[in-house]
Amino acid sequence: MAETAAPDPKSRKSLWSRPISKVAFWVCGAIAIVAFGAAVVAAGEDGWQGFVYLSGLAAIGFLVLYAIAAGETAGRNLRRKIDRNRAPTPAQLGFQAMEGFPEPVLITDRRGAPRWGNKAYHALAKRAGGFGQSFGLPTIDRIWAGSGGGDGVVYRLARAAARGDGACELLPPLDLGEGEIQRFHLEASSQPGELILWRLVAAGERDAGSALTLADWCLHAPVALFSLRANGEIANGNATLRDWLGLAEGASFPPLKDVLTGDGAKAVILSRGGEGVARIDARMRARDGIESPVALVVEWTPGDSGMARVVMYGLSATGAPPGVTQAMAGAQDRPAGRTMEDMFANAPFGVVRLDGADPETAIIEDVNPALVQLSGGQAIPGIKFCDLFNWDDGRSPDDAFAAAMAGSGDPAEAQLASDDKPTYVHLAFAPARGGKRVAYVIDVTAWKEMERQFSQSNKMQAVGQLAGGVAHDFNNLLTAVRLNCDELLNRHPVGDPDYSELQSINQTVARAAGLVRKLLAFSRKQTFRMETLDIGDLLSDVSVLLRQIVEETVRLDIVHGRDLPMIKADKGQLETAIINLAANARDAMRDQGGGSLTVKTSKVSSETVRNAGAPNPREGDWLAIAVTDEGHGMDAATLEKIFEPFFTTKEAGKGTGLGLATVYGIVKQSGGFLFAESEVGKGTTFTIYLPGHTPTAEESVELEQAEVARTVEKAPEDLSGRGRILLVEDEDAVRAIAAKTLAKRGYDVVEACDGEEAYEILEDDEEGFDLLISDVVMPGLDGPGLLEKARDMLEGTRVVFISGYAAEQFSDTLSREQGVSFLPKPFTLTQLAERVKEELGERGE
Repeated sequence: MAETAAPDPKSRKSLWSRPISKVAFWVCGAIAIVAFGAAVVAAGEDGWQGFVYLSGLAAIGFLVLYAIAAGETAGRNLRRKIDRNRAPTPAQLGFQAMEGFPEPVLITDRRGAPRWGNKAYHALAKRAGGFGQSFGLPTIDRIWAGSGGGDGVVYRLARAAARGDGACELLPPLDLGEGEIQRFHLEASSQPGELILWRLVAAGERDAGSALTLADWCLHAPVALFSLRANGEIANGNATLRDWLGLAEGASFPPLKDVLTGDGAKAVILSRGGEGVARIDARMRARDGIESPVALVVEWTPGDSGMARVVMYGLSATGAPPGVTQAMAGAQDRPAGRTMEDMFANAPFGVVRLDGADPETAIIEDVNPALVQLSGGQAIPGIKFCDLFNWDDGRSPDDAFAAAMAGSGDPAEAQLASDDKPTYVHLAFAPARGGKRVAYVIDVTAWKEMERQFSQSNKMQAVGQLAGGVAHDFNNLLTAVRLNCDELLNRHPVGDPDYSELQSINQTVARAAGLVRKLLAFSRKQTFRMETLDIGDLLSDVSVLLRQIVEETVRLDIVHGRDLPMIKADKGQLETAIINLAANARDAMRDQGGGSLTVKTSKVSSETVRNAGAPNPREGDWLAIAVTDEGHGMDAATLEKIFEPFFTTKEAGKGTGLGLATVYGIVKQSGGFLFAESEVGKGTTFTIYLPGHTPTAEESVELEQAEVARTVEKAPEDLSGRGRILLVEDEDAVRAIAAKTLAKRGYDVVEACDGEEAYEILEDDEEGFDLLISDVVMPGLDGPGLLEKARDMLEGTRVVFISGYAAEQFSDTLSREQGVSFLPKPFTLTQLAERVKEELGERGE
């Protein structure tokens, strides 16, 4: 309306009815009557002069009365004439229109005081008895006072109108007398002049499906309805959501991240951009801090509006989040956990009330939110308690429940029935009371997983200890066999009848040495020399070997990423890991007639590594090496076991089961992570994550030198030379054949059986040595100990360590001592001679 409420001019009272006019008329009339009476009664006393005076006074009074009456009639006629000729104002037209509305209309101020009501409102108030003993216009909540009260609705609508919003709610049924019951929708809208216009619309069958009915249903729906902005703010919500969150009327809604715990809000926001409706399971933080499992159905509006319509419901029979209903019913200013109901609702483990003492046949009467979430919404009142569990493992409910109720030391274990990953629980039962029982269901899935991992770790540690314990002695024996076999091959060259048998021995030794290396790699006990590497150069070097490994039916693609970080790793070991993954990919595609093998590198963040499943990755840049094949793929059960030692899917005799275990050990020992993704019929992707490394100035110089050295032929053709060599080896057979081989090539070799003897030789020697060749693991003073103790006597002496197994600490020593090289056992005579020639350089000429 354009103007505030104003009376209708046609309904104004005449001047005659005004209080001042009435008083003047009756005063004048009284004076005239008194004067006339006095003139008749008292005239004889005052003479004719008094009679004339009093008669004149009475005449004047009657003249005044006549003037008032005549003036009122003339004025009334004049006003009627003016009113007929004057156009009505918009406010008058509005009030005239509302006066004839069939719906009751009331105008109040912001405090609720009535200002005006139309005829229909007066009639409704009269029929409902709203006037009572008062003559004033009754308010709406006063009319509904005898019908359940409408003050809550009036209060909410008044608040909405005060904010400038139009609103509508359904009022309780109103008793109109004579057995007639009527329901009304109440609309409220803000008006100028701080006024509120209220309109009552009958809610009959004719508008059962109207927008008013729909609006009320949405407001009080049994599920929470709200609109969500793209930044996570709740723009609007229904009364149900307010009740669940314990919000007062008019209070603003908190952001979604404060309503949902964990990553629930993040999952809802990330659903934007998807197709159709998304369903997200989360936990809601309701009133009194109660957390309950809920499901959210989210639909984002198309376009750039950035708004979503969300329906949220609890995983219970009523649709309300479990525990919230109890909290709403008993919400008082009391600390949480004060009553048994609080403890039941807030317990961190599952609690269930059964209607009988026998758990095998009992029905669930009530259940707390923790068990509802643990069972994925299956634990609801009305189902059999034993139906919550999976008995396919051969155990019977009778045995499991009996053990739990017996209170024995060993807890009763069970598995919840679920389509997802198995959930293991421990069961406990309270003593039966009144023929009923309470059961406690405790989630032990994480504990069972830790138990499995601990068992696996023990198994791996046992294999590692076995490998480490055997590797040293076994490699010493293999070295002695191989060196002597090489010596015999020098005497029996190609064409000799014994050449093939000697070569077969050498090949068998090489296979045995390879098996030991895999065991050491798996147990993470290999000797690593960590160096700064450019993955692009490494892949360029290894690509030649990869193309030899894959078959003609396999297409090899190497995709180099941009801005790749440098890494620090053992070059040879990392090459071994990539080659093993490529060999597995080749075998996986062989049965399908070939395919594509892709090795792709990329730069990723620590967040990407964390999302892949790595626990606490180092912050900064990481290098990802993904090896993808188009083979037959693997199922989930196989994926869980692929890194276990000796596990293989290949036929007997075609695999050791140590290939992937070796890769896993190399990657872990390099400080990285290895993950696998596979889908049956589509292929597998193995991804190696290695932390980035920023090279120092010295490392940058070494990289440049290594780049130059890549173009130089390393192995010299002439393996003879000169120089003094101190050979320290505790295995007599290895020491003897190695010393003999080097002596034949012109070197002066001094032998020592352990570190103590070598130290004594260094103390007594006056000439000095050009090269020290020492075993790493020896009784007493070992190789690194000898280097540290005799460092001042080894100035200018090159050092080569040889070993079949070295402790992990030796890898740190080797990485720190840049002037020290390492030759793993078993080695050939040629490899030994080449290494000595490389170390002595021009001295050997």
